[in-house]
Amino acid sequence: MRSFYCYLLLYISMILLLFCTRTKGYSDLEVLLKLKSSMIGPKASGLDDWEFSSSPSAHCHFSGVKCDEDYRVVALNVSFAPLYGTISPEIGLLNKLVNLTISKVELTGNIPTEMRNLTSLKTFNISNNYFRGSFPGEILTGMIQLEILDAYNNNFTGILPVELANLKHLKHLSFGGNYFTGEVPDKYSDIQSLEFLGLNANDLTGKIPAFLGRLKNLKSLFLGYSNAFHGGIPPEFGSLTQLKFLDMASCNLTGEVPESLGNLKRLRTLFLQQNSLTGRIPSQLAGLTSLKDLDLSLNELTGEIPESFSALQNISMILLFKNKLHGSIPSYVGDLPQLAVLKLWENNFTGELPENLGRNGTLCNLDVSSNYLTGSIPLDLCKGGTLQELILMDNFFFGPLSEKLGNCKSLTKIRIKKNNLNGTIPAGIFNLPSLSFVELDDNFFAGELPPRMSGDSLEMLKISNNLISGEIPPAIANLRSLQVLELARNKLSGEIPPSISRCTSLTSIDFSQNSLSGEIPKGINKLEHLSNLNVSRNRLTGEIPAEIENMTSLATLDVSDNNLIGRVPCAGQFLFFDDSSFSRNPNLCPPNDSHCPARGSSHGHAPCFAASKLIITIIMLIILEGN
Repeated sequence: MRSFYCYLLLYISMILLLFCTRTKGYSDLEVLLKLKSSMIGPKASGLDDWEFSSSPSAHCHFSGVKCDEDYRVVALNVSFAPLYGTISPEIGLLNKLVNLTISKVELTGNIPTEMRNLTSLKTFNISNNYFRGSFPGEILTGMIQLEILDAYNNNFTGILPVELANLKHLKHLSFGGNYFTGEVPDKYSDIQSLEFLGLNANDLTGKIPAFLGRLKNLKSLFLGYSNAFHGGIPPEFGSLTQLKFLDMASCNLTGEVPESLGNLKRLRTLFLQQNSLTGRIPSQLAGLTSLKDLDLSLNELTGEIPESFSALQNISMILLFKNKLHGSIPSYVGDLPQLAVLKLWENNFTGELPENLGRNGTLCNLDVSSNYLTGSIPLDLCKGGTLQELILMDNFFFGPLSEKLGNCKSLTKIRIKKNNLNGTIPAGIFNLPSLSFVELDDNFFAGELPPRMSGDSLEMLKISNNLISGEIPPAIANLRSLQVLELARNKLSGEIPPSISRCTSLTSIDFSQNSLSGEIPKGINKLEHLSNLNVSRNRLTGEIPAEIENMTSLATLDVSDNNLIGRVPCAGQFLFFDDSSFSRNPNLCPPNDSHCPARGSSHGHAPCFAASKLIITIIMLIILEGN
């Protein structure tokens, strides 16, 4: 009898428990199943383990679901699985939810207003989806415990919701990557708990509100990209002493950089690039002693790099390119212990590069192109073995390249064209394992190319307009990734090595204006991706290889100004080249010249005549067919 009562009590308990987990007639299990039905679009799959069960706790074991001791859903995390559906209104019945994260699942539609019932919510993350329409601010009025609201990267429109001002516990607010319009509401200054504010990449207008300077707990502020504010940076932002990240790039800013920003001792990142900022770089920014990343590029700043910046001992990236800065690059730049990226291109800098640049052992990327710099290239740029990109083009550097560059295995790109450099090119450059781009055009490099080449990653090799002599080494065939090879306007002699046909990735070859002799290699047709071949103004002899007619990718051919003989082929790809491609070869005959001696036949004009006749016949048939 006792066992009967035990079973009866157990049964009653289960009924009561089931009743407790139901809201307005739906259990949490049923709500989740309705959510699954709406979130999974017709072409998607997922949430496979969300299946009906008679067990009152079965839904607590669904992927992404967590329950409390009463089997009520308190956390729902569905992310990184393309579902393509919508959120059903029944989600408002999960009124015990504390954490709702539905991120990067490509959901669409509107946000249900029934979410106003989620009064226990602390985390609300619907980022990286395709939700549209206005963001329903009324759903926030009851979410008084909300700490995180992340709606980044959706398709929301309309004005920013002002109801946020009542959320006294809100720490993280991200509305970036949407299409919100209008101004930033004044009431946002009431959210004193905010630590992260992201309004970037919208269509916001008006002035950047100075009242945001009252958010004393703010650590990250993102306002840039696609917004079209007018006016400048509020000096009041200098009061945000907890700030670590400040990003106001590309949002139409004008005026000068406020000196007060130098008060932000904890700031690690300052991005103000791609605006219309003017004036000098404030020397007070030296107060940013925690700064790691500084980007003031693409503005209209003038003056010099402040000497006070020597205090930025934690700086790792300085981007000042495309401004109107002048003067010399301060010598202390080479002493900055953490400096990895220095980009100063398209300014008016003069003088020499600091001799100690690179000695800190952390330099990774150096770009000072398009200035008025002179002197020799510092010897220790790759001292730490970290240098990846070296871009010094369009300056007045002189002297030789250090042989140390040939041992810099970290290098991926060298662009030093349009300078006054001389000497031989360090042989090791052609054997670096990660180097993909070499551009040394328009200098005074002399000597011969090295006989050994093994740079498997090299895709572009441009050494035109120098004083390079000797032969093109057969070892060039070892550059299997080579796509562009430009050796024009040098003093190269000898033959074009037949081994070049093994560089099967080549798309462009320019050997023009040298003293090359011999014949065009017949194996050239193995270069199936070649679109440009220029061997003009050399001393090439022999006939044009007929195999070129099968090179359907070849769009440009120039063999002019040589000593080629025989008849110009007239079939295949040759039908697309005009006479200028073959001009000024005294012994080269047009296709239908009956007086031209042909290879292996006394009736050399017959093949071309037959081909022409065939083409005309085909055209006539097409015309007749159309009629």
